[in-house]
Amino acid sequence: MIHWLTSRHTVTLLNVFTRSRYAPYSDAAFVHENDELSYVSAMRLREDELFLRRIKESLPKGLKNNLNMHDLNLKDAPIRLRVPIDEVCNTPVNSADPSLEKIRRALTRQSELGTMEAIVLPAGLGNDVDHLVVREAAIPFTASLPAAFYEDLSYLATQLSSTNDLETLNSAASERNDPLTEFVCHTGEPATEAIVRKRKLVLNYASQIDDEAGDIISNFAARYDGGERLWANKLWHSSFA
Repeated sequence: MIHWLTSRHTVTLLNVFTRSRYAPYSDAAFVHENDELSYVSAMRLREDELFLRRIKESLPKGLKNNLNMHDLNLKDAPIRLRVPIDEVCNTPVNSADPSLEKIRRALTRQSELGTMEAIVLPAGLGNDVDHLVVREAAIPFTASLPAAFYEDLSYLATQLSSTNDLETLNSAASERNDPLTEFVCHTGEPATEAIVRKRKLVLNYASQIDDEAGDIISNFAARYDGGERLWANKLWHSSFA
């Protein structure tokens, strides 16, 4: 995002499954059960707002308004689908899940406003059902737009299935006659500084991510000299290469 923003693009984040009780590294366990959903959701919203401020603080004044976030206020899988947290990565996408249509409507709205010139969506590595729902909802938009899939961390670095998941993603894209190839984005800063910055931003989500996970996620960027690897379609490469 920093790369795109400093290149004077506008970035709009659709924040999807923000109603949640998942905050394992917070004090949420001491909150009354009836208040837990609102307490955790508000906590996570504050983390999102802090994340935006920290991204913007490094931008020139004239570019700060080029980063926006829209909250879709949807319930995450344990609440929406009533599955245990340890089954989130073993639960398939349900085509009747109302979240699919709600996400598509939000993306359609961005398209109608003329603000969606490219799209970045989760690759779904690790099979987190919420990530898969977002990917499934957004796939129709990849046919006519520059599109890139980001690698889901820390799943990619920690789950053995992730390599096969990536192969499945690429095979499905080839079957749509829109094959994906690697595209690495860099912020323009030295690799060590980029990794330190990434760790700081990741650990911004202190209710959800501990130091160990922060190290795993940020150090993964060392494979790309501090950058981020995306899997992009032909329109993306022709637009941003």
